[in-house]
Amino acid sequence: MDDRNDLNAANETDAGTTAFFGTAKEAVARYTHCVLCGANLHFSHQTDFSRNLTQETAKCPECGIRVRSALHRLQ
Repeated sequence: MDDRNDLNAANETDAGTTAFFGTAKEAVARYTHCVLCGANLHFSHQTDFSRNLTQETAKCPECGIRVRSALHRLQ
């Protein structure tokens, strides 16, 4: 019974990191480059100090699309 709970916990933590596989250089390249054209992404950050949150958005200057938006909690 404990082993099954440990496996479920491990699967839940791995779900958030599935985009980061391979070497460190490959993971950084996937995070900082557009998946469509391969151009360097432009990142912008907006911080809300009253809620301790920072919103990160990544936009491709070549394609003009917004690739990702992430919300980060400040510690």
